[in-house]
Amino acid sequence: MLAISGGKPVRTKPWPSWPVYDEREMRALEETLKSRFWGGGVEESGPKEKEFEEKFSRFHGCNYGVCVSSGTEALHLALLSIGIGPGDEVIVPALTFWATGSAVLMTGGTLVIVDVNPESYCMSFEEAEKSVTSRTKAIIPVYNYGNSPDMDKLSEIAEKHGLALIEDCARAHGFMWRNKPAGSIGDIGCFSFQQGKLMTAGEGGIIITNNRLYAERCRALRTCGRIRGDDVYNVGIDYWWNWWNFRMTQFQAAILLVQLERLEEQTKTRQANSEYLSRRLSEIEGISPLKTDERLTRHQPWPYLFKYDSKCFGNIPVGRFVEALKAEGVPCGRIDHPPLSMTLTAHGPQSRIVRKPKYPVAEGAIWEAVTLPQSIFLGARGDMDDIVEAIVKIKTHLGEL
Repeated sequence: MLAISGGKPVRTKPWPSWPVYDEREMRALEETLKSRFWGGGVEESGPKEKEFEEKFSRFHGCNYGVCVSSGTEALHLALLSIGIGPGDEVIVPALTFWATGSAVLMTGGTLVIVDVNPESYCMSFEEAEKSVTSRTKAIIPVYNYGNSPDMDKLSEIAEKHGLALIEDCARAHGFMWRNKPAGSIGDIGCFSFQQGKLMTAGEGGIIITNNRLYAERCRALRTCGRIRGDDVYNVGIDYWWNWWNFRMTQFQAAILLVQLERLEEQTKTRQANSEYLSRRLSEIEGISPLKTDERLTRHQPWPYLFKYDSKCFGNIPVGRFVEALKAEGVPCGRIDHPPLSMTLTAHGPQSRIVRKPKYPVAEGAIWEAVTLPQSIFLGARGDMDDIVEAIVKIKTHLGEL
């Protein structure tokens, strides 16, 4: 009997908790507390912040890092640093968190939404190239669901048309494409440290780049217009207008320094478990894990996603399937956010959003996608077997649904 019908669930023991912390975070916070330097730096980053900027950017193959208050602001300032403003078009995928689109609108630029690849649920390079116009200035590829868009093709398109490539790496800490770190492939990489991300300090973000000018512009934009040393007139921004404060605190940076120490090992664990789960789920008719491009040499799920074919499950809707899977003790959900084509196009400034007639892949995902949180992939292989057992159990007892 299914758990949703009153039977015993497959899983009753707890899953791995998130965030992960130990005495190292406690010591780092205490050290920062005693230092009496708690806030963000003014012209320079604070001590913990500066150390984290250097270590994180180097880990991801870049020379410069600029900490900010969120991943959303990382994207916003990155776009401003390359000069995006009114009339400029920026191409983004339909299937992404709203921040990717809203960051474009915050600059005054025009948002161009394109569909995603059906195998990866990441930006379709074919749709991206078809959307390039004389007004296009940038493309924002997004790493999503443990996957990557075709960065080779998107890099070629950007170079061919003279476009900036800003990588949305909010869910791609530690990823590598052809053994090159995510965030270092394009002009700028933007990461998030929000509560549920693969590295977290509760909130926060970072901009990484190998372009010193972009880094200095972002640093000034996040710090009330202040610019280091005598560079005030050399970074190409309106010094007197950009009075914003998007700084990170030293407490956040202290936590992130310890979180960074764990990233490589956690990535290996999540990748191994997700690849094992994908192999097992592929054996179940009607369950299709997303395909991972072989060129994505290091990755981890955020979140993990598989496609559910209701026709193979007695036409049980995906929502009912998710309810049954939760009842069996497996934390899961439907797609974690509606496509931009259904949200920002309904509520955003219509004159600055370019919408295609149809988004069959992105909008179809609503009816077939099931997600699992990244934290459960920090467990053991037996935990993955529990997920498979729960799905097989549901399929065996479809009559109860």
